[in-house]
Amino acid sequence: MAKEPKKQKPEFLTLTEFQKVAVESKYKVGLALCGGVAYGVAQIGVLKALEEAGVKIDCLAGTSAGSIIAAAYASGLPVSRIEEIGVQTSWGELFSFRPSRKGLVSSGPIEHYIQKYLKVATFEQLKKPLAVVATDICSGEEVIFTHGSLDKAVRASCSIPGIYSPVEMEGKQLVDGGMAENVPVKALKSLGADVIIAVDLFGHHQIFPPASNVFQIMMRVWYFFVREESAWREHADVILEPDLRLFDLFDFSEGEAIIAAGEKEAKRQMHKIKQVIQRRVFFRPEIYR
Repeated sequence: MAKEPKKQKPEFLTLTEFQKVAVESKYKVGLALCGGVAYGVAQIGVLKALEEAGVKIDCLAGTSAGSIIAAAYASGLPVSRIEEIGVQTSWGELFSFRPSRKGLVSSGPIEHYIQKYLKVATFEQLKKPLAVVATDICSGEEVIFTHGSLDKAVRASCSIPGIYSPVEMEGKQLVDGGMAENVPVKALKSLGADVIIAVDLFGHHQIFPPASNVFQIMMRVWYFFVREESAWREHADVILEPDLRLFDLFDFSEGEAIIAAGEKEAKRQMHKIKQVIQRRVFFRPEIYR
């Protein structure tokens, strides 16, 4: 009798499914990196400050721009190299102008970007556990990638709806993770982090000049939508909110100054970060051996 074909493991799980199989408090310190377009590079400054202070990050979760930086760090790239890449990145590397019925541009170049700089094809090749968050636009559910193709997961997580065409996978249409959870604290907690450091790039309210084109209008709608979601806050141990009001959300040319702002905020809260970690060691010594 012929054997039934082996069922292929799905590329991703919904958050509810992921929470059912996740291991509680398996890792020590987790870092949740959020979406934020050009603001995203501020999170490189956070990584710089954490490394300088000797704070070891055991696992990460990333949404949208945060998924790119989280994937780079999880791949083992030195923070100095991630900073070089971040400063050099321009809009042209992250989309190709291909208007369609589902979006203004294609997010295909994001896959090439990940392949070019990270040189890691799958989650299994990463040096640290990583969860990448996207949103199923058909159901509104948050979906979590933790295995399989890394570049496709990051591409889905970065695909702002209306701007980028959705990524079609397993019968679902996946878009920017910020539509479900821009600061991916729930995903990180489900991954097994015991101490959760979260970065919120929209913590300081931004006021924009009048929009001049449909692209700016749609990006601002996305910005105000994702910044309203705040349920994640009650599950974060430390929330870092770099002040980025002097910078344009869409201007990649200010990378160095934006990174410095992220570093400044992490240093400002470093005492609290270390305090939370030390307190958790006292109450949960078994996971810190």
